[in-house]
Amino acid sequence: DAEDFATAMSIWGETAAAGNSESQYYLGQMHANGTGTTQDFAKAMEFFTPAAEAGYLEAEYSMGVLYHVGLGMDDPDSAEAAYWYTKAADKGHAQAQCNLAGMYETGEGVTRDYVKAIDYYRQSSDQGYVVAVYNLGVMWQNGTGLEADIVKANELYVLAGEAGLTAAQFNAGVIFGDPDGPCYDREKSRYWLGKAAEQGHEQARDELDKHRVKPN
Repeated sequence: DAEDFATAMSIWGETAAAGNSESQYYLGQMHANGTGTTQDFAKAMEFFTPAAEAGYLEAEYSMGVLYHVGLGMDDPDSAEAAYWYTKAADKGHAQAQCNLAGMYETGEGVTRDYVKAIDYYRQSSDQGYVVAVYNLGVMWQNGTGLEADIVKANELYVLAGEAGLTAAQFNAGVIFGDPDGPCYDREKSRYWLGKAAEQGHEQARDELDKHRVKPN
């Protein structure tokens, strides 16, 4: 309740002022989320910054997000976002690895580098971060930075689909449904398109309708 939040902020405020990085991070989170206080991203950054500069992992990632989206500032700063994502990614933060990979893939805030994009996606996907699994599948499918391989792409889509990612379910359904492709399997196509359709994916519904197949 409000009293508990006020007590937490008071306690963390004291330890944060004494330089405790964990307390600084938690206060930053409360301001960023509007928990027990008014949402204020600029104030959140005031607390995240010293924690991140001291090497506190989650604060480094949070700084990356604020700069990437442009929260608490006039405009996003992709280069600064990449700086903080790199700090967190190189310590094994899966979300930071995935976000940084996307920046290297597109050249946002960094020089485009498909090798680094693939490396960071792989590091993130190895930890089970489903968005990275999916994005790596897209790179395999499109042949971005590596030789296109629809079978490997589909293996990753299935993994991400099993974790509930709708876009991956749809892609797997389409690939399994291609009669000229190496993965053709009508029942699996129906299964994955059905899964995506159940989650409201309109293209999956359209594909099922084309074949007069309804989701389970």
